[in-house]
Amino acid sequence: MRFTPTFGGALVALALAGTAQAQPAPPDSPTEPTAPSTSPCDPATDANCAPTESPPLINPNTIDVPPPPPPEPAFGGALQPAPAPYTDADTAFYDRIGLGLEIGGGVDGFTSSALRSSTNDGGSWNVRAILGTRSPLAVEASYIGSAQSVSALGLDNNALLVSNGVQGDLRLNVLPALDVQPFVFGGVAWRRYDITNTRANTSDVADRDDIVEVPAGVGIAMKRYGFLAEARGEVRAAFGEDLLPSRVPGSASETMHRWGVNASIGYEF
Repeated sequence: MRFTPTFGGALVALALAGTAQAQPAPPDSPTEPTAPSTSPCDPATDANCAPTESPPLINPNTIDVPPPPPPEPAFGGALQPAPAPYTDADTAFYDRIGLGLEIGGGVDGFTSSALRSSTNDGGSWNVRAILGTRSPLAVEASYIGSAQSVSALGLDNNALLVSNGVQGDLRLNVLPALDVQPFVFGGVAWRRYDITNTRANTSDVADRDDIVEVPAGVGIAMKRYGFLAEARGEVRAAFGEDLLPSRVPGSASETMHRWGVNASIGYEF
C-alpha cells in the first residue's frame, strides 16, 4: 500500500517539532556551591558588604604583666634572703694574718765551761702561740722549760737542775706566702732555775736562781692544710745570774748563757 502525505499529517509533524525545541536541556552535573568571595568590598557601593573592624592596637608598655611568683623555701623552711657578697672585711682578723699553736722539745745546755763541767746538756720543752703565721711580722708567746743533771760536792747523784719560764718574741717571716717559711726571731724571757731531786744541798750551787734571757735565732717552718711544723736554733744571753759562784777573779758568778735546738708541731687556724 502506498502512503500519501496529506495536509493534516504535515500539521502534526510541525507541532511535534516545536514541542521538542521548547524543552530545556537537562544539566550535565549538579550545581556546586560557590565559595564566598574573599576580595575586599566597598560598603559605600555594596549594601551587602559589612565593614571590617580592625583589631585595636596594643601598646606593650601598658600591658599589666603579673610579677613572677616568689621562690618556694627549701625543705619547707622560712625563705632566707640572698647572702651578701663575701669580702675580706668579713674575715676574722686572725684568719687574715694566721694564728698557730705549737708544742715541741729539743736539746740545750750552757756555753760556760764552768757550768758545762757541773751540768750535762739536757732536754727542753715549749708551748708556743704565734700570731701572724701568714704575715711578714709575727708575735710569739711561749712557755719554756728544761731539765739537766747537775753534779757538785754536797748534792745527791741524781740531782737535777730544772727551769721554767715565759718568753715573748718578734718573728720576721721571710716568705710568708709560701708553705716553706724561713724566719728569724728575737725577744726577751724570764726563767727560774731550781735544784731538785736531792735531799739536802750543801754545795756551792744555789738552790734557785731567777734570770733574764735575751733569746735570738733562726728557723724554718712548714705549713700545709693547717698542719704546722718547724725547727729552730737559738742562743740565749743571760743576765742576773747567781746560781754558781764564778771561778774567774772579779766576777760574782758564772755566766748562764745557753744554746739550744728544738722542733715543734702544731696547727694553724
